[in-house]
Amino acid sequence: MSSSGLVQIDGLTPIKKEDRKTSKVMLLFPPEWVPTAPYLALPSLTAVLRGAGHTVIQRDINIEMYDHFFTMEFLIWVKGRLGMQLKPLQDREKAGTLTEREADQKAVLEQTYAVDVFDLAERAEDAKRIVRGERFYEADKLETALNCFREVMQYISAAYYPASLVFYPMESNLGYRPGVSKEVFACLDDEQVNVYRDICNQLVLPSVAKDKPDVVGVSIGTQMQLLAGLTFCKMLKETFPNIHVVVGGNVITRLQEELPHHERFFTEVFDSAILYEGEHALLWLIEALNGQRDIAAVPNLMYRDAHGVQQSKEVYTEKTQALPLPDFDGLPLDHYFVPERIIPYLATRGCYWGRCTFCDHGQGYFDQYRGMTAQLVVEQVKALRDKYQCRHFLFSDESYPPALFKKVSQMLVDQNVGIKWTTLIRFEETLQDQAIWDLAAKAGCCTLYYGMESANERVLNLMDKHAKKSVIQNNLHQAAKAGIWNHVMAFYGFPGETREEALETRQFVIDNQPVIHSVELFYFVAYRHTPMVRNPEKFGITIHKQEEYDLPLDYYYTLNEPVGISCLDAMQLCEEFYKNDFQPWAVRVNAREHVFLYISKFGTNKLPQIYAQRQTVGVSDSVSGLVTWPVAMGEGDDGMSRVVSHGVG
Repeated sequence: MSSSGLVQIDGLTPIKKEDRKTSKVMLLFPPEWVPTAPYLALPSLTAVLRGAGHTVIQRDINIEMYDHFFTMEFLIWVKGRLGMQLKPLQDREKAGTLTEREADQKAVLEQTYAVDVFDLAERAEDAKRIVRGERFYEADKLETALNCFREVMQYISAAYYPASLVFYPMESNLGYRPGVSKEVFACLDDEQVNVYRDICNQLVLPSVAKDKPDVVGVSIGTQMQLLAGLTFCKMLKETFPNIHVVVGGNVITRLQEELPHHERFFTEVFDSAILYEGEHALLWLIEALNGQRDIAAVPNLMYRDAHGVQQSKEVYTEKTQALPLPDFDGLPLDHYFVPERIIPYLATRGCYWGRCTFCDHGQGYFDQYRGMTAQLVVEQVKALRDKYQCRHFLFSDESYPPALFKKVSQMLVDQNVGIKWTTLIRFEETLQDQAIWDLAAKAGCCTLYYGMESANERVLNLMDKHAKKSVIQNNLHQAAKAGIWNHVMAFYGFPGETREEALETRQFVIDNQPVIHSVELFYFVAYRHTPMVRNPEKFGITIHKQEEYDLPLDYYYTLNEPVGISCLDAMQLCEEFYKNDFQPWAVRVNAREHVFLYISKFGTNKLPQIYAQRQTVGVSDSVSGLVTWPVAMGEGDDGMSRVVSHGVG
């Protein structure tokens, strides 16, 4: 039993096959996420539901949205929206009643309206052909395509002024703060800036009307998906009041303490919420809706009844080795913005290290680390390879365990599986044999992502990472020698870190640039579910909770003593790094799956053609390089995780 009063259970008694009532379920994955590969949430849920006899329609609205954006049809529609907004502003200008804000909007609209939409749409359509075909591997053409996508997003943004819609990385801004419930509810109904209302009207509601599901599930795994996901939920409830709308995902799990205080979510936006892992919880919810279970007995569930919002006291954690193979049938596998299919696969849930004081990865799980055997991993990967004719895999684990890393590599070689793969990994003393890295490369490992965090051992010990600088250096050199691309993540400003220690990290990265092929530097963020925030006095910080931020995922903090660098100092150091030092790492290929495919294609980590020739200044300019990766596309609570800014354990 946990301190929160929740109790872990083994599960509910299965309903006999002959007694089952079946339902039609539609699962939606909302924007914004990277458009390069399917996310594992829906296939994991789908496999369990279909195994129980339910009809499942899974829709990746994220890739559907981007595919829709870059079409002649949609851009002509945007042109019409621009014109409808521009005319009344021009009339008000003639009447002398135009406000300063309206004048700014009018200027943006006029400039955008003058763009040749037919030329833009034709280039956008060709850009999609580039990223999906052989021209993808010509870096100049790929860069042109990505820049075209950004140009289109700027064009679309004007029609939703003052919203800023961004292709990648996921930095779209509707002008509403997702941590403030009052603003979240306002955004859901805002016809001017909320582009997801139009996406729902054009892509979601017609499909629901046609397919007539009994239940619609919306997966919200990251904060960037929150506004889109909740918009879909609210519009579905308004349009189809008889359909049960259930929401789940890592973000929902993180907000479980706040949701009961906002009954509006359960009356206006969705009917129920699934916390933690959701494969069987969703199955049991559907059975409860069919009258075959008591809804109060369904674990991991939050719902509203006549007495208010209720939360199950029982939590079910999935048995990883008993779960069926993820089911990708029905997803548009050839529509992602890559020339080859890439499939995510998860061998473990949680982090085997699980001690880092700044990390909140484990919040999506009630029970921590669980994993599969190497034999089962390889069997399932081979099954997915054959079923979906796919040879590229994202091993989406929070941090790949060293023993599994070695065993899986050996089995992939022994069985001549013939795949290419990438994953996240810790710097480990047990990985200091060159033969280990050579074997991994031979097994198809192309790129690896490391959460270094700091190069100062005192700071690493404060973080409870306990990595040695010599080990970090050895791992990087050995992996690079084997031909593996190394991507390193670090951050400034861990409480107690001095300026000299922060600069030691900077210097380490610069000195080891030949074996660090791409890099991200951030500043420390106090995520609310971390050990640091739970025990701030231990780390010499004060957490400042602002009343209006009633849906917080992180907190502002200050140092109790003037020891170490402040949050503002860390931000400044980060900006200085991107301004002064980032040039050697500035690349034109800005999604990890794109780099992964380049390594796979050319068979080397020496790819000078993908680096930018020159880089402009400032953090904001650095986003054309490798900034804000989809760091952990792994299982969170119901098959969902999130973008995190501080790497892995």
